[in-house]
Amino acid sequence: MQKQRVIAGATGVIGQFLTQRWLAAGYDIVAIGRDKKKIINTFGEKVKAITWNELKAADLAQAEVIINLTGAGIGEQRWTSARKREIILSRVESTQRLVELCKQLGKESPALFNASAIGVYGLQTEYENELPTAYDEDTPINFQQANDFLADVGRAWELAAKPAEDAGIRVVYLRFAVVLAAQGGALQRIALPFKFGLGGPIGSGNQPFCWVSLIDLAAAIEFLIPKSEIKGAVNIVAPECVAQKQFAKTLGKILQRSSIIPTPAWILKLIFGQMAEELLLKGQHVTPMRLQKMGFTFQYPTIEAALKAIYYK
Repeated sequence: MQKQRVIAGATGVIGQFLTQRWLAAGYDIVAIGRDKKKIINTFGEKVKAITWNELKAADLAQAEVIINLTGAGIGEQRWTSARKREIILSRVESTQRLVELCKQLGKESPALFNASAIGVYGLQTEYENELPTAYDEDTPINFQQANDFLADVGRAWELAAKPAEDAGIRVVYLRFAVVLAAQGGALQRIALPFKFGLGGPIGSGNQPFCWVSLIDLAAAIEFLIPKSEIKGAVNIVAPECVAQKQFAKTLGKILQRSSIIPTPAWILKLIFGQMAEELLLKGQHVTPMRLQKMGFTFQYPTIEAALKAIYYK
């Protein structure tokens, strides 16, 4: 019997990559989303497309795992009050729906791999010539209080999945760093100024920049799926965290473009407000402690190796 995997949010950058990869490996894919037409336009008849309104526990019962990637894009629009609410609710409500159905299945429920982000740890102070102390999965987090919006999003998202964990269902919280992909995602936007010779450090350039290649992200999820003893938080982040200015210098080198033109913090704050402060001008230093302890090997452990793989194909 073919194995089945469920992907909620299959039409996003990560979802599309996982879906195509797993279809090629012979898996049946159930794709959940708000827009069935969009799912069918993306994958044709290769997947079973289900809307949230149609979704029932029986649709999940045969699956090996549920990968929940749903959520409005963090960096797509300025963070108005309405947009912040949409970002959080789009994650929490879909997660709550999956948890409800998993609880109905009880012991027969597949594992729930729920997306999160390293923003859950909160923003860190930056330093001139060194990275701040690294966070790992053992770093304490106050889930009842967040000092910044990204931490609020991550904590609300994980809390929404916790009732499944409390019911004895295997839940893995996938804490993603910035995902570097050849098509779409953050890198496409970050690289655009470089292609016009306008790339360089953002703000001070000292803020920590944690990242992971899309290929390593997929491999890490595949590594974790059969390990039934692994539950809870797993940082999906490359072992090399760099200062943003180092990332800019490396990207310029790979693209053979200038990387010396800084983007002043005040301009970004003027245009993007709080979103610039949290997404571009600050960050956190996070390590993949659990993956490394389990013996996972990153194909692209350094920023230079990852960018070369993307641009020198």
